[in-house]
Amino acid sequence: MDRLTRMRHWINRDDGRLFRVGNGPISGATALGSLSLVAALLMHLLHDATGLPGAYAAACLMTCGALLAWGAWRNRR
Repeated sequence: MDRLTRMRHWINRDDGRLFRVGNGPISGATALGSLSLVAALLMHLLHDATGLPGAYAAACLMTCGALLAWGAWRNRR
């Protein structure tokens, strides 16, 4: 086996010692929260060019936090 293949198998082992080993599906709330974070950052960076108030970026940031927290809460159940 290749060295990287052995390392990947070691990382993805499921012996119960680690929490959530391996890749898992991304929920819709997590995806929307991440996109909302990107939108908030873009709104903040392009504030002068677009003329949008800072409240829109803050609202996107709060939406991001709420969606990511909700997605994390749903994944722990």
